[in-house]
Amino acid sequence: METNSLGAANKDDNTMNILNQQLTNYTAENQYVSFNLDEEEYGIDVLLVQEIIRYQKPTKVPNANQIIQGVINFRGKVIPLVDMRAKFGLPVKDYDNFTVIIVLEIRGKTVGIVVDRVSDIVSFTAGSIQAADDDFIRDLKAEYLKGMGKLDNRLVMLLEPDKILSFEEFKGIQEIS
Repeated sequence: METNSLGAANKDDNTMNILNQQLTNYTAENQYVSFNLDEEEYGIDVLLVQEIIRYQKPTKVPNANQIIQGVINFRGKVIPLVDMRAKFGLPVKDYDNFTVIIVLEIRGKTVGIVVDRVSDIVSFTAGSIQAADDDFIRDLKAEYLKGMGKLDNRLVMLLEPDKILSFEEFKGIQEIS
């Protein structure tokens, strides 16, 4: 791994280590690992996150769904990588030192999701989450949203992990796994 004269890669590794250490200490409800895709901020339930790792190039799987980048070896287990930019229809972007894989469990399967960068671990009070059953969010046709978290001047789109992948996408992951 390359580092600049200021040791940026080491700083990034330290940040990931701190976030991973914090993950092991979180047990309360309404706490989310927040991450960015383009200019938008998303959150995934902290209890589902196994680890945050530096992006690594996956092995391609022939005939896989377009959102599946390929597979990686994670602690001796082959896991698929879901490209969240492709999933949400965002333009392709070059990976950089901030690109990470969030390893989590979706419907009993270990999956890595590739995101632009991890921001923080955030907590929301029950009153600061606008549920997905509200008309506004339902009108967005974003079935993968659990709700919107309001934190100071930030809005965080909270993902419903079981709905991130369509039936066909999940079936493809099961076949790869």
